Amino acid sequence: MTDGKFVSVMTNTFASEITYKEWKKKIEEFFFADERIIMLLKQNGMTKYTIYKTDDVEPVKSITIFEYSTKASFDKCQKIFLKFMPKIQNMILKVNIVRGNTIFNKI
Repeated sequence: MTDGKFVSVMTNTFASEITYKEWKKKIEEFFFADERIIMLLKQNGMTKYTIYKTDDVEPVKSITIFEYSTKASFDKCQKIFLKFMPKIQNMILKVNIVRGNTIFNKI
Protein backbone atom coordinates (compact mmCIF):
# COMPACT_ATOMS: atom_id res chain seq x y z
CA MET A 1 0.00 0.00 0.00
CA THR A 2 1.63 3.23 -1.11
CA ASP A 3 0.73 6.78 -0.27
CA GLY A 4 3.01 8.49 -2.81
CA LYS A 5 5.01 10.35 -0.19
CA PHE A 6 8.72 10.99 -0.57
CA VAL A 7 10.94 10.44 2.47
CA SER A 8 14.47 11.47 3.35
CA VAL A 9 16.05 9.75 6.35
CA MET A 10 19.22 11.27 7.78
CA THR A 11 21.40 9.59 10.39
CA ASN A 12 23.91 11.80 12.20
CA THR A 13 26.77 10.40 14.24
CA PHE A 14 28.39 12.97 16.53
CA ALA A 15 31.92 13.08 17.90
CA SER A 16 30.58 13.89 21.38
CA GLU A 17 27.52 14.92 23.40
CA ILE A 18 28.81 18.51 23.19
CA THR A 19 28.79 18.40 19.38
CA TYR A 20 25.29 16.92 19.42
CA LYS A 21 24.04 19.74 21.67
CA GLU A 22 25.61 22.39 19.42
CA TRP A 23 23.93 20.82 16.38
CA LYS A 24 20.58 20.56 18.19
CA LYS A 25 20.77 24.22 19.18
CA LYS A 26 21.29 25.25 15.54
CA ILE A 27 18.33 23.13 14.43
CA GLU A 28 16.08 24.61 17.12
CA GLU A 29 17.16 28.15 16.23
CA PHE A 30 16.31 27.46 12.57
CA PHE A 31 12.77 26.32 13.36
CA PHE A 32 11.97 28.64 16.25
CA ALA A 33 13.64 31.90 15.21
CA ASP A 34 11.07 32.61 12.49
CA GLU A 35 7.70 30.84 12.33
CA ARG A 36 7.53 31.60 8.60
CA ILE A 37 10.08 28.81 7.98
CA ILE A 38 7.64 26.11 9.10
CA MET A 39 4.83 27.77 7.15
CA LEU A 40 6.99 27.84 3.98
CA LEU A 41 7.96 24.19 4.35
CA LYS A 42 4.33 23.14 4.87
CA GLN A 43 3.14 25.24 1.91
CA ASN A 44 5.74 23.55 -0.26
CA GLY A 45 4.68 20.02 0.71
CA MET A 46 6.62 18.98 3.81
CA THR A 47 4.35 16.78 5.92
CA LYS A 48 6.76 15.69 8.67
CA TYR A 49 10.06 16.72 10.23
CA THR A 50 10.96 14.59 13.22
CA ILE A 51 14.26 14.04 15.02
CA TYR A 52 14.96 11.02 17.22
CA LYS A 53 17.98 10.73 19.50
CA THR A 54 19.12 7.14 19.83
CA ASP A 55 19.88 5.46 23.14
CA ASP A 56 23.50 5.00 22.07
CA VAL A 57 25.86 6.57 24.59
CA GLU A 58 28.86 6.48 22.28
CA PRO A 59 28.82 7.43 19.59
CA VAL A 60 25.93 9.86 20.01
CA LYS A 61 23.45 9.49 17.13
CA SER A 62 20.26 11.08 15.87
CA ILE A 63 17.84 10.12 13.12
CA THR A 64 15.85 12.73 11.23
CA ILE A 65 12.78 11.88 9.17
CA PHE A 66 11.80 14.37 6.49
CA GLU A 67 8.50 13.50 4.81
CA TYR A 68 7.08 15.25 1.77
CA SER A 69 3.83 14.91 -0.16
CA THR A 70 5.81 14.24 -3.38
CA LYS A 71 9.34 14.21 -4.79
CA ALA A 72 8.62 17.64 -6.31
CA SER A 73 7.79 18.91 -2.80
CA PHE A 74 11.15 17.62 -1.59
CA ASP A 75 12.88 19.57 -4.37
CA LYS A 76 11.03 22.78 -3.41
CA CYS A 77 11.82 22.37 0.29
CA GLN A 78 15.50 21.70 -0.43
CA LYS A 79 15.72 25.23 -1.83
CA ILE A 80 14.27 26.58 1.43
CA PHE A 81 16.76 24.58 3.51
CA LEU A 82 19.68 25.74 1.36
CA LYS A 83 18.62 29.37 1.64
CA PHE A 84 17.68 29.58 5.33
CA MET A 85 19.28 26.68 7.23
CA PRO A 86 22.30 27.82 9.25
CA LYS A 87 25.57 26.42 8.03
CA ILE A 88 26.96 23.74 10.29
CA GLN A 89 30.64 24.48 10.27
CA ASN A 90 33.48 23.27 12.43
CA MET A 91 31.34 20.45 13.78
CA ILE A 92 32.58 16.91 13.72
CA LEU A 93 29.76 14.65 12.63
CA LYS A 94 29.09 11.97 10.08
CA VAL A 95 25.92 12.19 8.00
CA ASN A 96 24.24 9.37 6.08
CA ILE A 97 21.15 10.10 3.97
CA VAL A 98 18.71 7.69 2.33
CA ARG A 99 15.86 8.96 0.15
CA GLY A 100 12.97 7.31 -1.63
CA ASN A 101 9.26 6.93 -2.23
CA THR A 102 6.96 5.28 0.26
CA ILE A 103 6.11 1.79 -0.98
CA PHE A 104 4.32 0.41 2.08
CA ASN A 105 2.40 2.32 4.75
CA LYS A 106 -0.04 0.09 6.62
CA ILE A 107 0.00 1.42 10.21
